[in-house]
Amino acid sequence: MQTLEYNFPKGTYIFTTMSRSIYRITISDSKVVLNRTRDKVRGRELRKDSEDIEVLNDFKIEVGKPAILALQSLNPDAAFTTRITTSVVKISQEL
Repeated sequence: MQTLEYNFPKGTYIFTTMSRSIYRITISDSKVVLNRTRDKVRGRELRKDSEDIEVLNDFKIEVGKPAILALQSLNPDAAFTTRITTSVVKISQEL
């Protein structure tokens, strides 16, 4: 796959970034959630690693470009948190 969008069929999709982070996006009828696993050797820890975080924006993730996602905020005074990844190197659908 070269592209992943918010309106794809229900399921779990995986994309890997240049920094070797692995992101799982699960699309369901009610919401879209993101779950990140970092590279244990070189990756740095981000908030809520290995936990589901709701994705709030209509996204288009493409190989060769960074992913830009609006995520559920930890701060109740903020509408969302923005996550910008390093360039995406691979996108696939989990079977």
